[in-house]
Amino acid sequence: MQRIESQLRLATGLVLALYVIQHLINHAFGIVSIEAAEAYRKTVGLMFQNLPGLILLYGSLLFHAALALRSIYRRSSWHMSVWQWLQLLLGLSILPLVVGHAVGNRSFDLLGDVDPNYFYVITSISLKPEFLVKLGLLIMVIWAHMTIGLHFWLRLKHGYHRFVPYAYALAILIPTLAYVGVFRMLQQAKAWLGDPQRLDQIYAANNAMRRSDVEFLRGLEAQAWIVMLALLMLVLIARQIRIWIQARRGSYNITQADGNKLRALQGVSLLEALRNARIPHAAVCGGRARCTTCRVRVGGGLNQLDPPNELEARALKRIKAGKGIRLACQLHPQADLEITPLVMPNQTLSGSLHSGGVQGHEEYVIAMFVDMRGSTNLGERVLAYDVVFILNRFFTELSSALGDSHGHYAQFAGDGLMALYGLDPARKQRACRDALAGAREMFRRIGRLNQQLQREFGETVQMGIGIHGGEAIVGTMGPPKTPLLTAVGDNINIAARLEAQTKEQGCDLIVSVATLARESIDFPAEEVIDIEVRGRENQVRVCRFDSDQLPAFDLE
Repeated sequence: MQRIESQLRLATGLVLALYVIQHLINHAFGIVSIEAAEAYRKTVGLMFQNLPGLILLYGSLLFHAALALRSIYRRSSWHMSVWQWLQLLLGLSILPLVVGHAVGNRSFDLLGDVDPNYFYVITSISLKPEFLVKLGLLIMVIWAHMTIGLHFWLRLKHGYHRFVPYAYALAILIPTLAYVGVFRMLQQAKAWLGDPQRLDQIYAANNAMRRSDVEFLRGLEAQAWIVMLALLMLVLIARQIRIWIQARRGSYNITQADGNKLRALQGVSLLEALRNARIPHAAVCGGRARCTTCRVRVGGGLNQLDPPNELEARALKRIKAGKGIRLACQLHPQADLEITPLVMPNQTLSGSLHSGGVQGHEEYVIAMFVDMRGSTNLGERVLAYDVVFILNRFFTELSSALGDSHGHYAQFAGDGLMALYGLDPARKQRACRDALAGAREMFRRIGRLNQQLQREFGETVQMGIGIHGGEAIVGTMGPPKTPLLTAVGDNINIAARLEAQTKEQGCDLIVSVATLARESIDFPAEEVIDIEVRGRENQVRVCRFDSDQLPAFDLE
């Protein structure tokens, strides 16, 4: 049911957005002339001028308004973000503003066969300036409400951030052109405002109507205002009654990660309960299960919760959430529970689109660890700023080699780095070849760098590399403001240990034999040894290489 409601809200909103956009573009044609705007209305605008189009338009408006009132009725707290308050207030303002516009155009069309063309509408606005104020305010309110809604829907879509600058430009350009178009048409209408014969021609159908019908239609706006106000009051009263009934049903305890407890009414969602207690909690989409920023890990009380509904299940599946991960906006606990928020309250959407719990997935990758040798001694012989300069040159060359060989920079640690190969599915079958090509390129670049450092500082740098492949957890990890795509696991640790062994073995590169064998890469049998790896009971069979003995794999 909730998913149907969500889809219905979205569908009706998109229908209304389509109408508003094309209607304002129609107004913008008034910059050319009233005739141009009228020609657009009779062609493109016809999609909403026939009976099916009118049913779709006004049906969408009524359904959208009804769903808005339903959301007010279901809301247990008025603690909302600024954009949610703005969206709510703008939405409530639309119907009172649009009812006069609808009565003045569509109702006269239905009862009196009055064609609400641009000549008729612009002339009416010219004769009654208060109509212009209402129209200008209506455009501003409905456009702001629409753009906020579209933005907070689209920003959850992949790739939307690339189009944000263009979206902002259109959001400003379209209503601005509409205002200019209306102003230009008002200027054009001045030519016939003093011509009684032309006015009689424009208002011929209106003047032919019975006075009783005209008076009835003119009174509709005030009556509609009373009905809408009464309906809103009834919804607010019904909401308060619902909250009183919930209070009589009982309450439950929420134990937070820091040990603090709070009580909440049964039937109130976990997100609303936290907001009622003024506890900051992330919820980018406003609590509609369109994102997963409100997710929590549930400890005690998990077995007493209802299973995820369809909306929640789809959202959790998308981030591959682990056991015990639930969305606070969709949870309506009936018993005590313990929770741990998984997203910081002030986290942005882009910084929170990770998997729940362990933020990653398991896959086969090649890990490469590179470390500069003798960096401590270098600091004793060279000034500190020169060391920084040398390190920056060192890492620049390594980064370029990674880019040329399809490697991914994953971590930086002092005078070394960690890289991953095989993240691209298309290159998964040649990840080790890419890693060896990357290592070869690194040694080539560092050799060239050493020629410059020898001339400038009388120093050279050396490095050791360890490579090992295996299953690891790959995902975005690290501080919320500076996360990195990296990997963790036993196989990653082995690669780090192999790099440390290069100094003891007196070689430049060590690669595990299992990694080489996976891609049937030839290696010198006389350089194969078994070595002890700290933290593992069994030895690891590896192959040693010097920088000038690396197998030649072309950079692709």
